[in-house]
Amino acid sequence: MGDGKTLVVVGVEDIIDPMLDPVLEKELIRKGSKYFVNVSDKVMDYDPNFRLYFISRLPNPTLSPELQAKTTLIDFTVTQKGLEEQLLGKVIGKEQRALEEQLTQVLEEVNVNTKSLMHLDASLLERLTSNSGDLLDDDELVSVLAGTKAKAADVNAKLVAADETRSNIAEKREQFRPAATRGSVLYFAIVEMSLVNSMYQTSLDQFLDLFMGSMDRADPATLASKRVANIIDTMTYMTYRYVNRGLYEADKLAFVMLVTMKILIVADKVKGDEMAFLLRGGATLDIGSVRGNSFKWMTNEVWLNIVQLSQQCKFYADLTGKMVANEAAWRRWYEDNQPENKTIPDYEHRLTDEADVGPFLKLLLVRCLRIDRTILMSKEFLRNTKEMGPTYVEPVTDTIESVYDDMCSEVPVIFLLSRGADPTDTIEILCRKKKLPPLAVISLGEGQEVVAKKAINAGVVNGSWVLLQNCELCLELMGELEGIMEKLKGG
Repeated sequence: MGDGKTLVVVGVEDIIDPMLDPVLEKELIRKGSKYFVNVSDKVMDYDPNFRLYFISRLPNPTLSPELQAKTTLIDFTVTQKGLEEQLLGKVIGKEQRALEEQLTQVLEEVNVNTKSLMHLDASLLERLTSNSGDLLDDDELVSVLAGTKAKAADVNAKLVAADETRSNIAEKREQFRPAATRGSVLYFAIVEMSLVNSMYQTSLDQFLDLFMGSMDRADPATLASKRVANIIDTMTYMTYRYVNRGLYEADKLAFVMLVTMKILIVADKVKGDEMAFLLRGGATLDIGSVRGNSFKWMTNEVWLNIVQLSQQCKFYADLTGKMVANEAAWRRWYEDNQPENKTIPDYEHRLTDEADVGPFLKLLLVRCLRIDRTILMSKEFLRNTKEMGPTYVEPVTDTIESVYDDMCSEVPVIFLLSRGADPTDTIEILCRKKKLPPLAVISLGEGQEVVAKKAINAGVVNGSWVLLQNCELCLELMGELEGIMEKLKGG
């Protein structure tokens, strides 16, 4: 602080040590021309040029109002559109490296020529203001004016040419934007899964590995549009399998639905209010403020869903009228054991004509009238949606061998176990297959931190695997584990 330098503190959580309060609140002591601050009962020199920055990796830290009042909060979290631009650069760098290099060169030339033009203007203005005589009699000034005009015309011509080149490059780059858009959508769908369970954390670095890997695995194609389609299909499925592996069974369908809905919303095939209806139904309406329930065989809750659907979805704007006019057919459909497999009164042909969004519109209707069949209808919706397909609904099994193929020595593998599950035997069998040293199995608990660290250090030397069990009993070690792995990676 006394030298006026900048201090950056990384890895900050929700709380900052109260010891720093005098610094944050600027409780300065002035003695003559010098400033001092009392930190932990120690008076320290303070330079007004001193700056203190805290950096947190938490996506949404719950900072107290008192702390926010003492600091300036800046959100550097990447936005969906910002990430799309970053990913587009990575796609072009991978698929069209020469194009990206040409763009960089053009931008550099634009900067140089723009500065040159500004320098000419400044130089000319300086000569004009410093001249005290008749401007027309100053032959040297007239010569400078002519030279400046010629140079400015040349620079402007270069800027125009560069602008045309940049437009052509931008047009070619846009051919690959759909791949970047899909990547951005997938990442933010993954991020939102952490709201379902805090264990579902995936970093941007992890996703970037998937994103770049998808271009390596995607089938080649001569046409850019076909190549982009191949990248999108490969990327979407790779991401699905990667994330699906770390989800509890109850949340796997939710993830695929979330991805699908984001894709459709970005493609402008589904509106945000339609998505809101899928989640909330008619819960925002009051039975006393809408048209009365016309059917004795229908609950008020379902009736509110119908009213809300007719108000929010243009396709179903006449739903209530059609149900009143064709009550018998709608009642049969409503009371059927499997209504999603039956012909929908008044709408079947219209839904067939809506090829792109027909499955989603049918899902909305089933969720509206028969919420108990929504999960089954959601699977049918995914199966029939062009952007996804049957492969995203069929059960998949990840073997320990497939996990091993994606492993690397610097990244631990975490097993989320349900009651009664134990992967120890499977891991030991794989270890023997790979002809590795015996697996070190440590059941964590009191006093086992030292044993675990010793096993990890030994594994680094001899290439053995370490299996830490009951990790919830040793959370302090879990907090240290990242630092341990970073040191090993750096070494």
